[in-house]
Amino acid sequence: MNSLAILIDFGSTFTKLVAVDLASAQVVGRSQAPSTVMTDVREGLLQTLISLHERCGVFDRAPEGLSILEGKVVLASSSAAGGLRIAVIGNVPGLTVEAANQAALGAGAKIVGSTAFKLSKESIQDVESLRPDMILLTGGTDGGDSATILHNARVLAQFPLSVPIVVAGNKAVAGEVREILTSGGKEVRLAENVMPNSATLAVEPAREEIRRLFMERITGAKGLDALKGLVPVVLPTPMAVLEGVRLGAEGIVGEKGWGEMLVVDVGGATTDVHSIGYGQPSGPQIVERGLPEPFAKRTVEGDLGIRFNAATLLQRVGAERFESEFRAGFPSLKVSRESLIEYIEQISRETAQLPREDWHGAVDAQLARVAVDLAVERHAGRKERVVTREGEAWVYYGKDLSETRTVIGTGGVFLHNVHAPYIFSPGGGDRRYEVLRPKNPNLFIDASYLLYAVGLLAQSRPDMALRLFKSSMKRVRPSFPV
Repeated sequence: MNSLAILIDFGSTFTKLVAVDLASAQVVGRSQAPSTVMTDVREGLLQTLISLHERCGVFDRAPEGLSILEGKVVLASSSAAGGLRIAVIGNVPGLTVEAANQAALGAGAKIVGSTAFKLSKESIQDVESLRPDMILLTGGTDGGDSATILHNARVLAQFPLSVPIVVAGNKAVAGEVREILTSGGKEVRLAENVMPNSATLAVEPAREEIRRLFMERITGAKGLDALKGLVPVVLPTPMAVLEGVRLGAEGIVGEKGWGEMLVVDVGGATTDVHSIGYGQPSGPQIVERGLPEPFAKRTVEGDLGIRFNAATLLQRVGAERFESEFRAGFPSLKVSRESLIEYIEQISRETAQLPREDWHGAVDAQLARVAVDLAVERHAGRKERVVTREGEAWVYYGKDLSETRTVIGTGGVFLHNVHAPYIFSPGGGDRRYEVLRPKNPNLFIDASYLLYAVGLLAQSRPDMALRLFKSSMKRVRPSFPV
């Protein structure tokens, strides 16, 4: 098939593959095999290709090596070997550090640590112990404080950390910071300040520099250098997903996207949330607080995975509430509280375990429902009512997603669990404030698990990628507890 595109995701556990006919923008096959990144990444990829051909017959012969990919459009993303690990160093936790966090998360990184203020010997040792793939160094608005970022550059220059450093701080001293670091033997990349002034975030240039470094340097450190010249690894997987979401929201010239949207990616270790939109609050008597929010935002909740953190999710809501909501949602399933708790504790230990009983799948859906509810609450903004001498007002913090009309669920639990629509049903619990989550959205499931593939195609073939996005989303209605 001359128009065949092979879109690959190298994960820590599985190497996943989607074959797309670019002429029709249709999926012609998909497969996966255990990843072999720690030995030879090519072995797992070849097994994936063999499996694809056995199931779908997409090649003109059975694959015996990776040469079968010659003449095909081949693109890949990777979250293997722990993903893209970044340590963030900035001035103030709620300002430049948070701006840097937004830049790193939007680039698909896993933030392994953030530190603020002037580095000490102890704090730089803590950074080294995190084993980052790169460091994002920020600090100061343009023309503002320069002492902190210069001090931190001198400390980094003297310390034996051999990872690239992206500098995205006060532009007035950016050249001096680079000179200090390069004189210490560091590889340095400059980007525009992530926070040029106190009212502005400018995270895209830093994201792009992180992406370039990932392509040029980090893929080799992840064991993917053996694929050079044949399989270009162009993005970290989370960034590929975010690019796919962004394309689906914005569309292309001549074809509209779906507008502002929220995407929740539920995994075994984390629950990621992506939102596209400005999220500006509207209405009378509004007071905004905090940093401005990025148009394309990603958050990662490392304590909300439905396998590694299953027991944590149970503790978050409490066994009594978890059981009550489970029985309301699945009244025909007669399972004791002890059995529920035992299963949840078991999958927390044996994270690769799949559901073996009908009720196991229902428990997984309930865990995912809790994870989505908490993750969206953390990602979205909130508002609180206050009374002043001028009368009642609403104080807004963060991104207002209440008018967002599209919500998409992606991840294995949405793809394979028969109770997937239930995951969208709203959670309970009392809150002292109103969460600015979507009020009445249209709900979709990434029925083909294609968002990463859409993101891989977005730059070179945006028209095909947009068609693929629209064809892979399945409309669902939430299954509310009775």
